[in-house]
Amino acid sequence: MTSPPDDPQALLRTQLMAALQAVQDPEIGESIVDLGLLHSLTLSERCARAVLIPTSATCPMVDVLIDDTEAALRDACPADWTIEVDVDWDTPWDPSQLAPALKARFGW
Repeated sequence: MTSPPDDPQALLRTQLMAALQAVQDPEIGESIVDLGLLHSLTLSERCARAVLIPTSATCPMVDVLIDDTEAALRDACPADWTIEVDVDWDTPWDPSQLAPALKARFGW
């Protein structure tokens, strides 16, 4: 079931996903969404929470990813919203999470 086009929550989610699409992995230079690094985005009452998964257990740029994700959400959310960005170190990343266009470009 899809939300009506005028559903404020659905519209905000679309805006937030567009903002997150613009966040690039600092090492690869590709969108965290297309890389499959965005594990989830949940919206609750005046709170947006993103959970990221790193490409490795020793990801040296995870703090940059967190900061950039938080900034993108903060810029796209209403000013009175709380922004939370967490990293799920237990969920492994693998190339199957890449967007189809990146899979083709990277040869996976």
